[in-house]
Amino acid sequence: MSLTARLDRLALSRPHYKLLLIGGLGYSFDGMDGAVVAFLLPRIQELWGLSTASLGLVGSAAPFGFFFGAILAGWMGDRFGRKKVMLWALAFYCLMSIVAAMAPNFEIFLIARIFAGLGAGAESVIIAPFLSEFIPPKRRGWFIGTLAGFFSFGFVAAALIGRFVVPMGEDGWRWAQVITAVPILLLLWWRRERIGSAPWFAGTLRLRQSRSVSRGSIDQGVGSEPVWCGSAPRVRLAGVSKPFCRLYQYRNRDRFLP
Repeated sequence: MSLTARLDRLALSRPHYKLLLIGGLGYSFDGMDGAVVAFLLPRIQELWGLSTASLGLVGSAAPFGFFFGAILAGWMGDRFGRKKVMLWALAFYCLMSIVAAMAPNFEIFLIARIFAGLGAGAESVIIAPFLSEFIPPKRRGWFIGTLAGFFSFGFVAAALIGRFVVPMGEDGWRWAQVITAVPILLLLWWRRERIGSAPWFAGTLRLRQSRSVSRGSIDQGVGSEPVWCGSAPRVRLAGVSKPFCRLYQYRNRDRFLP
């Protein structure tokens, strides 16, 4: 049985929920960026004397960039790797959000918002297909649906920013844009986690499997051996040769596990 097939038959566990949090936070910030612009429009209209048509351009700038970012992300993900595209898109989005916050005029602000939408679109469409590879097929629908639900947290955060940050002063709208660049912290977390392949994810599950296999809660239906036991070395105990993992699981597991 291939490693991918073994992963597909595992029960959901803590590493899966950690992936859900990683992706969900990304979607939350995407939702926040899309909604917060509504609270910026009155300020920038007063600052730069914008017409109604110009305000419409500002409101549609990020979705316009989002569209092209989503189109490019699929091709770039296949060519350069989905994780790499996701990380670079997030970094590009954060950079453009800072540029928008520091924009001295309407033109630069508008262009920065378009490019911020480009980065958000590329990052957003990559998250779900990339992380769903690690989720058992029977739970992928639930996983992706729950990921999408994180957008609502972003809308709530945007409302709070509009209520408490934007009215703080003349530069309140700029600080609101800076807050939308906070996802740069996610970039550091995602890089530290080193998510990138099915073997990586299998390695994060091994320790938890060994702790719970005796309760029968992991890898149900695959067999009496855990998924990582097939190629384990054998040891001789009381004249009987047994896989080392069997010795590790039960009698002596507390000696090895922290």
